[in-house]
Amino acid sequence: MTHKLLVPLVVVGLVAGAVSAEQPQKAGPQADSRTAGAISVDEATQLTNGWALLAQGLHAQAAARAARLLAAHPRDGAALLLAAEVDIARSGAAAGLAQYERWLRQRTLEEPLVLRRIAHAVLREEAAQRQDQTAQVTALRALADEGETAAARELAAIASSGRVATRALAALGDERAVAALVAGLDQEPAGGVAAMEALGSSGSTLAVAPLIARLADSRIEVRGAAAQALGRLGDMRAVAGLKPLLSDTHAYVRAKAAGALLRLGDDSGVTLLQEMMTDPSPTTRIVAVEEMASRPDGSWQAVTRELTAAQEPEVRAVAGRLIAPFEPELSRTVLASLMKDPNPAIRDLVTREAGEIVVNDLTTLRAQLKSSDRLARVRAASRVMALTR
Repeated sequence: MTHKLLVPLVVVGLVAGAVSAEQPQKAGPQADSRTAGAISVDEATQLTNGWALLAQGLHAQAAARAARLLAAHPRDGAALLLAAEVDIARSGAAAGLAQYERWLRQRTLEEPLVLRRIAHAVLREEAAQRQDQTAQVTALRALADEGETAAARELAAIASSGRVATRALAALGDERAVAALVAGLDQEPAGGVAAMEALGSSGSTLAVAPLIARLADSRIEVRGAAAQALGRLGDMRAVAGLKPLLSDTHAYVRAKAAGALLRLGDDSGVTLLQEMMTDPSPTTRIVAVEEMASRPDGSWQAVTRELTAAQEPEVRAVAGRLIAPFEPELSRTVLASLMKDPNPAIRDLVTREAGEIVVNDLTTLRAQLKSSDRLARVRAASRVMALTR
Protein backbone atom coordinates (compact mmCIF):
# COMPACT_ATOMS: atom_id res chain seq x y z
CA MET A 1 0.00 0.00 0.00
CA THR A 2 1.41 3.41 -0.90
CA HIS A 3 1.65 5.66 2.07
CA LYS A 4 2.26 9.36 2.55
CA LEU A 5 3.54 10.42 5.95
CA LEU A 6 2.93 13.78 7.52
CA VAL A 7 5.66 16.08 6.18
CA PRO A 8 7.11 17.27 9.51
CA LEU A 9 7.33 13.71 10.75
CA VAL A 10 9.02 12.47 7.60
CA VAL A 11 11.69 15.11 8.05
CA VAL A 12 12.25 13.95 11.61
CA GLY A 13 12.22 10.30 10.61
CA LEU A 14 14.72 10.63 7.79
CA VAL A 15 17.43 11.80 10.13
CA ALA A 16 16.99 8.72 12.30
CA GLY A 17 19.97 6.98 10.76
CA ALA A 18 22.17 9.42 12.58
CA VAL A 19 20.46 8.77 15.92
CA SER A 20 20.15 5.12 16.93
CA ALA A 21 17.95 4.11 19.83
CA GLU A 22 20.51 1.51 20.83
CA GLN A 23 23.39 4.01 21.16
CA PRO A 24 24.35 4.94 24.73
CA GLN A 25 23.69 8.55 25.61
CA LYS A 26 26.35 10.86 26.95
CA ALA A 27 26.30 11.23 30.70
CA GLY A 28 26.97 14.27 32.82
CA PRO A 29 25.49 17.68 33.28
CA GLN A 30 26.26 18.74 29.71
CA ALA A 31 24.57 15.68 28.16
CA ASP A 32 21.30 17.47 27.44
CA SER A 33 20.52 21.18 27.35
CA ARG A 34 16.74 20.69 27.18
CA THR A 35 14.42 22.29 29.67
CA ALA A 36 12.78 20.19 32.34
CA GLY A 37 9.47 19.98 30.48
CA ALA A 38 10.97 18.82 27.19
CA ILE A 39 10.75 15.30 25.80
CA SER A 40 13.60 13.06 26.98
CA VAL A 41 16.51 12.25 24.67
CA ASP A 42 15.63 8.55 24.80
CA GLU A 43 11.98 9.11 23.91
CA ALA A 44 12.89 11.51 21.11
CA THR A 45 15.34 8.98 19.74
CA GLN A 46 12.81 6.15 19.92
CA LEU A 47 10.21 8.25 18.12
CA THR A 48 12.67 9.37 15.46
CA ASN A 49 13.75 5.81 14.78
CA GLY A 50 10.12 4.66 14.69
CA TRP A 51 9.26 7.18 11.99
CA ALA A 52 12.42 6.23 10.07
CA LEU A 53 11.44 2.55 10.14
CA LEU A 54 7.96 3.44 8.91
CA ALA A 55 9.38 5.59 6.13
CA GLN A 56 11.46 2.59 5.01
CA GLY A 57 8.39 0.37 4.94
CA LEU A 58 9.53 -1.70 7.93
CA HIS A 59 6.09 -1.79 9.45
CA ALA A 60 6.58 -4.61 11.93
CA GLN A 61 9.66 -2.98 13.42
CA ALA A 62 7.97 0.43 13.51
CA ALA A 63 4.93 -1.11 15.23
CA ALA A 64 7.16 -2.75 17.84
CA ARG A 65 8.88 0.57 18.50
CA ALA A 66 5.54 2.33 18.87
CA ALA A 67 4.28 -0.39 21.22
CA ARG A 68 7.33 -0.03 23.46
CA LEU A 69 6.86 3.72 23.59
CA LEU A 70 3.19 3.40 24.50
CA ALA A 71 4.00 0.83 27.17
CA ALA A 72 6.48 3.25 28.72
CA HIS A 73 4.36 6.37 28.13
CA PRO A 74 0.70 5.26 27.95
CA ARG A 75 -0.72 8.77 27.55
CA ASP A 76 1.88 10.05 25.11
CA GLY A 77 0.13 11.56 22.07
CA ALA A 78 3.32 11.46 19.97
CA ALA A 79 3.71 7.71 20.55
CA LEU A 80 0.03 7.19 19.79
CA LEU A 81 0.35 9.10 16.52
CA LEU A 82 3.22 6.86 15.47
CA ALA A 83 1.25 3.72 16.39
CA ALA A 84 -1.83 4.89 14.49
CA GLU A 85 0.27 5.87 11.47
CA VAL A 86 1.85 2.43 11.36
CA ASP A 87 -1.58 0.77 11.39
CA ILE A 88 -2.85 3.11 8.68
CA ALA A 89 0.18 2.21 6.54
CA ARG A 90 -0.30 -1.52 7.09
CA SER A 91 -4.06 -1.93 6.99
CA GLY A 92 -5.80 1.37 6.32
CA ALA A 93 -7.75 4.04 8.17
CA ALA A 94 -10.02 1.58 9.99
CA ALA A 95 -6.98 -0.07 11.60
CA GLY A 96 -5.62 3.31 12.66
CA LEU A 97 -8.98 4.12 14.20
CA ALA A 98 -9.02 0.80 16.05
CA GLN A 99 -5.57 1.54 17.46
CA TYR A 100 -6.75 4.95 18.58
CA GLU A 101 -9.87 3.58 20.24
CA ARG A 102 -7.84 0.94 22.11
CA TRP A 103 -5.69 3.75 23.45
CA LEU A 104 -8.69 5.94 24.23
CA ARG A 105 -10.67 3.33 26.19
CA GLN A 106 -12.50 5.13 28.97
CA ARG A 107 -10.88 8.54 28.44
CA THR A 108 -13.39 11.33 27.99
CA LEU A 109 -11.19 13.65 25.92
CA GLU A 110 -10.34 13.03 22.30
CA GLU A 111 -6.83 13.51 20.90
CA PRO A 112 -7.61 15.91 18.02
CA LEU A 113 -4.30 15.60 16.16
CA VAL A 114 -4.53 11.80 15.97
CA LEU A 115 -8.22 11.83 15.07
CA ARG A 116 -7.47 14.39 12.37
CA ARG A 117 -4.80 12.10 10.90
CA ILE A 118 -7.26 9.19 10.82
CA ALA A 119 -9.91 11.38 9.19
CA HIS A 120 -7.35 12.42 6.58
CA ALA A 121 -6.64 8.75 5.85
CA VAL A 122 -10.39 8.10 5.45
CA LEU A 123 -10.62 10.91 2.90
CA ARG A 124 -7.64 9.59 0.95
CA GLU A 125 -9.10 6.09 0.82
CA GLU A 126 -12.49 7.32 -0.33
CA ALA A 127 -10.89 9.60 -2.91
CA ALA A 128 -9.07 6.58 -4.35
CA GLN A 129 -12.09 4.23 -4.59
CA ARG A 130 -14.30 4.02 -7.67
CA GLN A 131 -17.44 2.30 -6.35
CA ASP A 132 -19.23 5.44 -5.10
CA GLN A 133 -18.49 8.49 -7.21
CA THR A 134 -20.42 10.89 -5.01
CA ALA A 135 -18.33 9.88 -2.00
CA GLN A 136 -15.18 10.05 -4.11
CA VAL A 137 -15.87 13.56 -5.37
CA THR A 138 -16.84 14.78 -1.89
CA ALA A 139 -13.61 13.36 -0.46
CA LEU A 140 -11.53 14.95 -3.19
CA ARG A 141 -13.20 18.30 -2.58
CA ALA A 142 -12.44 18.05 1.16
CA LEU A 143 -8.80 17.27 0.40
CA ALA A 144 -8.63 20.12 -2.12
CA ASP A 145 -10.04 22.45 0.55
CA GLU A 146 -7.13 21.36 2.74
CA GLY A 147 -4.76 22.67 0.07
CA GLU A 148 -3.90 19.38 -1.64
CA THR A 149 -3.21 20.29 -5.26
CA ALA A 150 -3.29 16.68 -6.46
CA ALA A 151 -6.88 16.37 -5.25
CA ALA A 152 -7.81 19.60 -7.01
CA ARG A 153 -6.29 18.31 -10.25
CA GLU A 154 -8.18 15.03 -10.00
CA LEU A 155 -11.43 16.90 -9.37
CA ALA A 156 -10.89 18.86 -12.56
CA ALA A 157 -10.14 15.65 -14.45
CA ILE A 158 -13.35 13.88 -13.47
CA ALA A 159 -15.61 16.93 -13.80
CA SER A 160 -17.03 15.72 -17.10
CA SER A 161 -16.87 11.98 -16.47
CA GLY A 162 -20.63 11.50 -16.07
CA ARG A 163 -23.88 12.62 -14.49
CA VAL A 164 -23.04 11.45 -10.96
CA ALA A 165 -19.72 13.31 -10.86
CA THR A 166 -21.29 16.44 -12.35
CA ARG A 167 -24.10 16.42 -9.78
CA ALA A 168 -21.69 15.86 -6.90
CA LEU A 169 -19.43 18.69 -8.01
CA ALA A 170 -22.39 21.01 -8.63
CA ALA A 171 -23.74 20.32 -5.14
CA LEU A 172 -20.36 21.38 -3.77
CA GLY A 173 -20.58 24.71 -5.59
CA ASP A 174 -18.37 24.07 -8.62
CA GLU A 175 -19.55 26.65 -11.16
CA ARG A 176 -18.43 24.66 -14.20
CA ALA A 177 -20.37 21.65 -12.99
CA VAL A 178 -23.41 23.83 -12.27
CA ALA A 179 -23.27 25.20 -15.82
CA ALA A 180 -22.96 21.68 -17.25
CA LEU A 181 -25.85 20.44 -15.14
CA VAL A 182 -28.06 23.34 -16.19
CA ALA A 183 -27.22 22.80 -19.85
CA GLY A 184 -28.17 19.13 -19.68
CA LEU A 185 -31.16 19.42 -17.36
CA ASP A 186 -33.68 18.45 -20.03
CA GLN A 187 -31.80 15.20 -20.66
CA GLU A 188 -31.64 14.18 -16.98
CA PRO A 189 -33.59 11.04 -16.03
CA ALA A 190 -36.71 11.12 -13.83
CA GLY A 191 -37.41 14.74 -14.72
CA GLY A 192 -34.08 15.88 -13.32
CA VAL A 193 -35.09 15.60 -9.65
CA ALA A 194 -31.60 14.47 -8.56
CA ALA A 195 -30.02 17.24 -10.63
CA MET A 196 -32.31 19.85 -9.07
CA GLU A 197 -31.37 18.65 -5.60
CA ALA A 198 -27.72 19.22 -6.51
CA LEU A 199 -28.49 22.66 -7.92
CA GLY A 200 -30.32 23.58 -4.74
CA SER A 201 -27.17 22.82 -2.75
CA SER A 202 -24.87 24.66 -5.14
CA GLY A 203 -25.48 28.22 -3.96
CA SER A 204 -25.13 29.30 -7.58
CA THR A 205 -27.23 32.02 -9.18
CA LEU A 206 -26.88 30.15 -12.48
CA ALA A 207 -29.42 27.63 -11.22
CA VAL A 208 -32.21 30.08 -10.36
CA ALA A 209 -33.79 30.70 -13.78
CA PRO A 210 -33.81 27.03 -14.90
CA LEU A 211 -35.40 26.01 -11.60
CA ILE A 212 -38.08 28.70 -11.84
CA ALA A 213 -38.95 27.40 -15.31
CA ARG A 214 -39.58 23.94 -13.85
CA LEU A 215 -42.17 25.22 -11.40
CA ALA A 216 -44.62 24.93 -14.30
CA ASP A 217 -43.76 21.30 -15.10
CA SER A 218 -46.70 18.88 -15.36
CA ARG A 219 -45.07 16.38 -12.98
CA ILE A 220 -45.69 16.67 -9.24
CA GLU A 221 -42.22 15.51 -8.24
CA VAL A 222 -40.55 18.00 -10.58
CA ARG A 223 -42.55 20.97 -9.30
CA GLY A 224 -41.86 19.95 -5.71
CA ALA A 225 -38.13 19.43 -6.29
CA ALA A 226 -37.81 22.76 -8.09
CA ALA A 227 -39.59 24.60 -5.28
CA GLN A 228 -37.43 22.97 -2.63
CA ALA A 229 -34.22 23.77 -4.52
CA LEU A 230 -35.21 27.42 -4.95
CA GLY A 231 -35.89 27.74 -1.24
CA ARG A 232 -32.43 26.42 -0.46
CA LEU A 233 -30.79 28.80 -2.94
CA GLY A 234 -32.34 31.79 -1.19
CA ASP A 235 -32.76 33.97 -4.28
CA MET A 236 -35.72 36.37 -4.01
CA ARG A 237 -36.39 36.14 -7.75
CA ALA A 238 -38.10 32.83 -7.02
CA VAL A 239 -40.91 34.32 -4.88
CA ALA A 240 -43.17 35.31 -7.76
CA GLY A 241 -42.96 31.84 -9.28
CA LEU A 242 -43.48 30.03 -5.99
CA LYS A 243 -46.61 31.83 -4.77
CA PRO A 244 -48.99 30.33 -7.36
CA LEU A 245 -47.96 26.85 -6.19
CA LEU A 246 -49.65 27.51 -2.85
CA SER A 247 -52.84 26.69 -4.76
CA ASP A 248 -51.40 23.62 -6.51
CA THR A 249 -53.68 20.60 -6.88
CA HIS A 250 -51.28 18.43 -4.89
CA ALA A 251 -50.57 18.88 -1.16
CA TYR A 252 -46.93 17.83 -1.55
CA VAL A 253 -46.24 20.66 -3.99
CA ARG A 254 -48.15 23.16 -1.84
CA ALA A 255 -46.02 22.21 1.16
CA LYS A 256 -42.74 22.47 -0.75
CA ALA A 257 -43.73 25.89 -2.12
CA ALA A 258 -44.77 27.11 1.35
CA GLY A 259 -41.50 25.89 2.86
CA ALA A 260 -39.46 27.53 0.12
CA LEU A 261 -41.26 30.83 0.58
CA LEU A 262 -40.69 30.65 4.34
CA ARG A 263 -36.95 30.22 3.79
CA LEU A 264 -37.09 33.28 1.56
CA GLY A 265 -38.74 35.31 4.31
CA ASP A 266 -42.25 35.19 2.85
CA ASP A 267 -45.02 34.01 5.23
CA SER A 268 -47.64 33.40 2.55
CA GLY A 269 -47.68 29.64 3.17
CA VAL A 270 -47.33 29.57 6.96
CA THR A 271 -51.04 29.01 7.63
CA LEU A 272 -51.09 26.15 5.15
CA LEU A 273 -48.15 24.44 6.90
CA GLN A 274 -49.63 25.00 10.34
CA GLU A 275 -52.84 23.29 9.22
CA MET A 276 -50.86 20.37 7.81
CA MET A 277 -49.07 20.00 11.15
CA THR A 278 -52.43 19.12 12.74
CA ASP A 279 -53.37 16.54 10.11
CA PRO A 280 -54.18 13.04 11.47
CA SER A 281 -51.67 11.45 9.09
CA PRO A 282 -48.06 11.30 10.39
CA THR A 283 -46.78 11.33 6.80
CA THR A 284 -48.55 14.64 6.18
CA ARG A 285 -47.34 16.09 9.48
CA ILE A 286 -43.71 15.15 8.79
CA VAL A 287 -43.82 16.92 5.43
CA ALA A 288 -45.15 20.03 7.19
CA VAL A 289 -42.62 20.06 10.02
CA GLU A 290 -39.77 19.56 7.58
CA GLU A 291 -40.90 22.60 5.63
CA MET A 292 -41.41 24.58 8.86
CA ALA A 293 -37.94 23.68 10.15
CA SER A 294 -36.58 27.09 9.19
CA ARG A 295 -38.86 28.57 11.88
CA PRO A 296 -38.83 26.02 14.74
CA ASP A 297 -41.10 27.46 17.43
CA GLY A 298 -42.50 25.61 20.45
CA SER A 299 -45.42 24.02 18.62
CA TRP A 300 -43.08 22.84 15.85
CA GLN A 301 -40.83 21.17 18.42
CA ALA A 302 -43.81 19.51 20.11
CA VAL A 303 -45.09 18.00 16.85
CA THR A 304 -41.60 16.91 15.77
CA ARG A 305 -40.97 15.27 19.15
CA GLU A 306 -44.27 13.43 18.83
CA LEU A 307 -43.33 12.18 15.37
CA THR A 308 -40.13 10.58 16.67
CA ALA A 309 -42.49 7.93 18.09
CA ALA A 310 -44.58 7.49 14.94
CA GLN A 311 -45.33 3.98 13.76
CA GLU A 312 -43.76 4.61 10.35
CA PRO A 313 -39.94 4.22 10.48
CA GLU A 314 -39.50 6.69 7.61
CA VAL A 315 -41.31 9.34 9.64
CA ARG A 316 -39.24 8.59 12.76
CA ALA A 317 -36.03 8.90 10.75
CA VAL A 318 -36.85 12.38 9.44
CA ALA A 319 -38.16 13.51 12.83
CA GLY A 320 -35.01 12.21 14.50
CA ARG A 321 -32.89 14.32 12.20
CA LEU A 322 -35.02 17.45 12.59
CA ILE A 323 -35.10 17.32 16.41
CA ALA A 324 -31.31 16.94 16.70
CA PRO A 325 -30.42 20.63 17.29
CA PHE A 326 -32.93 20.87 20.14
CA GLU A 327 -32.89 17.42 21.73
CA PRO A 328 -29.67 15.70 20.62
CA GLU A 329 -30.02 12.76 23.00
CA LEU A 330 -33.53 11.98 21.71
CA SER A 331 -32.23 12.25 18.16
CA ARG A 332 -29.38 9.84 18.84
CA THR A 333 -31.71 7.35 20.52
CA VAL A 334 -34.23 7.41 17.67
CA LEU A 335 -31.66 7.10 14.90
CA ALA A 336 -29.63 4.44 16.73
CA SER A 337 -32.78 2.36 17.19
CA LEU A 338 -33.65 2.66 13.51
CA MET A 339 -30.15 1.52 12.51
CA LYS A 340 -31.17 -1.89 13.89
CA ASP A 341 -34.17 -2.11 11.57
CA PRO A 342 -34.14 -5.37 9.58
CA ASN A 343 -34.99 -3.47 6.40
CA PRO A 344 -31.77 -2.29 4.70
CA ALA A 345 -33.66 0.51 2.96
CA ILE A 346 -34.58 1.97 6.35
CA ARG A 347 -30.98 1.70 7.53
CA ASP A 348 -29.84 3.50 4.38
CA LEU A 349 -32.43 6.22 4.98
CA VAL A 350 -31.24 6.68 8.56
CA THR A 351 -27.64 6.96 7.39
CA ARG A 352 -28.63 9.70 4.95
CA GLU A 353 -30.70 11.54 7.55
CA ALA A 354 -27.90 11.37 10.12
CA GLY A 355 -25.50 12.73 7.50
CA GLU A 356 -27.58 15.90 7.27
CA ILE A 357 -27.05 16.72 10.95
CA VAL A 358 -24.25 19.22 11.55
CA VAL A 359 -22.13 17.66 14.30
CA ASN A 360 -19.53 19.54 16.33
CA ASP A 361 -18.71 16.69 18.70
CA LEU A 362 -15.53 14.75 17.89
CA THR A 363 -16.72 11.66 19.76
CA THR A 364 -19.89 11.45 17.66
CA LEU A 365 -17.91 12.06 14.49
CA ARG A 366 -15.45 9.33 15.46
CA ALA A 367 -18.33 6.86 15.63
CA GLN A 368 -19.53 8.03 12.21
CA LEU A 369 -16.09 7.31 10.74
CA LYS A 370 -17.03 3.63 11.13
CA SER A 371 -20.27 3.93 9.15
CA SER A 372 -20.91 1.33 6.46
CA ASP A 373 -21.99 4.16 4.15
CA ARG A 374 -19.11 5.72 2.23
CA LEU A 375 -20.63 9.19 1.96
CA ALA A 376 -21.38 9.21 5.69
CA ARG A 377 -17.73 8.38 6.42
CA VAL A 378 -16.57 11.14 4.10
CA ARG A 379 -18.86 13.71 5.66
CA ALA A 380 -17.70 12.75 9.16
CA ALA A 381 -14.05 12.89 8.13
CA SER A 382 -14.53 16.27 6.44
CA ARG A 383 -16.15 17.61 9.58
CA VAL A 384 -13.29 16.33 11.75
CA MET A 385 -10.83 18.10 9.45
CA ALA A 386 -12.81 21.33 9.69
CA LEU A 387 -13.04 21.20 13.49
CA THR A 388 -9.33 20.45 14.00
CA ARG A 389 -7.80 23.02 11.65
